Amino acid sequence: MLAGLGTINPGKPRSRQIYESLRTRIDSGELSPGAKLPTEVQLMQHFAVSRTTVSRALRDLELQGLIRRRRGSGTYVRELAPTKEHLDLAFFVPWVESGSGLPYVEGLIHQRLADLASRRHSTLILKCLAGGVTLDERVLNATQSLIDARVDGVFYYPAELPGDQMQLNRLVVDLLVAAGIRVVLIDRDIVPFPGRSEFTRIGYDNRRGGVVLTEHLIRMGCRRIAFVGIPEVSTAVADRLAGFYEAHRMHGMSVDKKLVHMVDEVELTRSFCDQLIRRDKPDAIISKMDRFAALIGRHLMAQGLRIGQDIKLAGFDDDPIAELLPVPLTTIRLPVQSFAQAAYEAMLDYVTGVDTDARQIVIDAELVVRGSTDNGAAQRLWRCFNCSNRWV
Repeated sequence: MLAGLGTINPGKPRSRQIYESLRTRIDSGELSPGAKLPTEVQLMQHFAVSRTTVSRALRDLELQGLIRRRRGSGTYVRELAPTKEHLDLAFFVPWVESGSGLPYVEGLIHQRLADLASRRHSTLILKCLAGGVTLDERVLNATQSLIDARVDGVFYYPAELPGDQMQLNRLVVDLLVAAGIRVVLIDRDIVPFPGRSEFTRIGYDNRRGGVVLTEHLIRMGCRRIAFVGIPEVSTAVADRLAGFYEAHRMHGMSVDKKLVHMVDEVELTRSFCDQLIRRDKPDAIISKMDRFAALIGRHLMAQGLRIGQDIKLAGFDDDPIAELLPVPLTTIRLPVQSFAQAAYEAMLDYVTGVDTDARQIVIDAELVVRGSTDNGAAQRLWRCFNCSNRWV
């Protein structure tokens, strides 16, 4: 098995290469659930690295729920918790009307969870907003319908709400738990940042994503980077913003607070973008998600600005729109397969009693550089546009 792990490229982070080598073989099934990994010493000798480097790679795999270490026995690819009976599970998204309203990443997570449930001869229903007049009524009605259906577990995707309404998420989870339903939180927590609830949460490493994306722009020469997020309390956005600030600190730079804008999607108007450019004069903009970046990019182009040359633009999620924009968007990709796998295994552990301890499981994020922050690529795209008056 060691021979199939390849060798180290000295020009790249070593622990990351070991992580990716093992991760690829786990995802492909070459290392199947229950398979024993080489020892740390064997990995050290094979890759010619220190124990610290190997331990860091294994730690990252363990944090993502891909491996399990057994004291005195070794390290194994994590197995699905054994279940002898059919489970009724739900993916509860209390901020959209129906499946067709699910954003890109949320839709993929639901799809992967449904696939995993199907393979285990279980069911996964999608629960969105139910009938009612106010948001509270609609969310609580949907919650009651899950209780009435006697589902075994709920993957709860908390709504991003203003501070005074955050208690709605807590109320939902408390009602489910009181009814004997197991809950695993998806992406966000049910308490305001920097708090942590007592429930297992599967989240992306949004803070690292914010650091990596901001660092990329700094290395591209940007010195006035704007961040556009949302006003609601969100674990994901708070972490991305924290990474944004951290990257500036790491490079000895301060952040002009005027460059941080917490606005709703409906506020991303041409007037907002005109004011952002004229008053704040950013040389780059990071948006909390690709959809925000697409809206901003449209208004910037209407001003005659060339994305990637006059101003750089980036987002999060790697939504398909990111590649289809006139200038493809640099973004932070959020791996969905490993996210859904970790969430499903956490739920099975919880339902079957194998592991009921609350955990924070973090899935890594990946920088994808495209023309919106790449001067050379942007120049080629704008040349095509100017020659043919269309994007090719």
